[in-house]
Amino acid sequence: MLALLGAVAVSASSYPPPKQLPRITVRSGQFVEAVSGKPFHPRGFNYIRLRTAGSGDQKFLWHDTLNPATYSSARTEAMFADLERRGFTLVRIFLDHMTGAGFVAEAGAEGLSPAYMRKLFDFLERARAHRVYVIPCFCYLPDVAGYRGGAPPENVAGMNRPYLDPGYMRGKARYMADVCAAIKKHDPSLLSTVFAYELENESHFIATEPPFSLTSGTIHWQGKTYDASRPEELQRQADDGIIAAVNAAAEAVKKVDRQAMVGASVFTFQAVGRTGPARLRDDKTPDGRFPARPLAIARSKSAYVDIHFYPMSETSLDGDYRSIEFPELRAACRKAGKPMIVGEIGCFRHVYKDVPTAAEGMRKSLARLQRDGFAGFLYWTYDNDEQNDHLWHALAGKGEIIAELEQAMR
Repeated sequence: MLALLGAVAVSASSYPPPKQLPRITVRSGQFVEAVSGKPFHPRGFNYIRLRTAGSGDQKFLWHDTLNPATYSSARTEAMFADLERRGFTLVRIFLDHMTGAGFVAEAGAEGLSPAYMRKLFDFLERARAHRVYVIPCFCYLPDVAGYRGGAPPENVAGMNRPYLDPGYMRGKARYMADVCAAIKKHDPSLLSTVFAYELENESHFIATEPPFSLTSGTIHWQGKTYDASRPEELQRQADDGIIAAVNAAAEAVKKVDRQAMVGASVFTFQAVGRTGPARLRDDKTPDGRFPARPLAIARSKSAYVDIHFYPMSETSLDGDYRSIEFPELRAACRKAGKPMIVGEIGCFRHVYKDVPTAAEGMRKSLARLQRDGFAGFLYWTYDNDEQNDHLWHALAGKGEIIAELEQAMR
């Protein structure tokens, strides 16, 4: 572990720590409390704050939830108190890898930011106090010397490195294990508040970068060979890559906390204009991304399979299902004993013109997803005003959406 972890010191919270939350695990394809065997229903929200990052034409919104300069313990406390009152059980947050506001305090740092870690501890402590679990999502890789793995393999470039560059995968696994170790050092009883450590938000590859942009030749990777002229062979390499990345992360985290769960999430192929896996040359779409194949995640050490849906019509879930090979996926998850969850579901304003319409859309979509075997959902988002021009958050309007989400739990 990075040397910095031993130096992280956090003062006691102003409120007394409650009893440790029951550890959640997977048993016979269902989430349960590890000791009692009581079923656990993962239902809640993505909780995010955003800031404007970059400059000039390269400006973009980025995750600011735990920024030491802007983190609001009062807003966090109010959110968790509301979720406890309403009976929700889970929150997903995004960890910021960036230098300055995120996990790296300043350029050239040798380890993770103690100030940022303190905010993560505070967030977890408040979650525990209100009996809500947390999924920390590990976005990208901090610029820390101990996580750098050197040059990528031949024919692996750009944003395909996270799942095809062994050095990058080792760095990501170490990063996740270091955060787990910091939580354990601060307060071992907080470990059970972490529902799962998520490898990345919506694991995906880039079709326009090597190796997937290649159309001929033989690709050698990790002792295996792939024929670049055949899309099904490129898909096989993508499948092998996501499995290797998930397994490396799961093995590293479990060395710190043997009971920890590690998860992986994806959007659907349809979400980026694609009809399914192994069709890189048949599908014509301006979006260069394609998701990691859910069937591959089902074969990995991920504790569950997390699929994200943003319904665009009464029938759009049909296309999403076709694109992710849903009948085969559901059968594979049942065979492997892995639950399926919906880690993101939300309402775009251009699809749902007002809050009551959005609430009704969620009612129908969640009812179907539950019937089709998904174990729970996380709505996008709880109260994110920064995206008000794009999506309806749960507290919008008169609270019609969050009322429907409460009803969906019953």
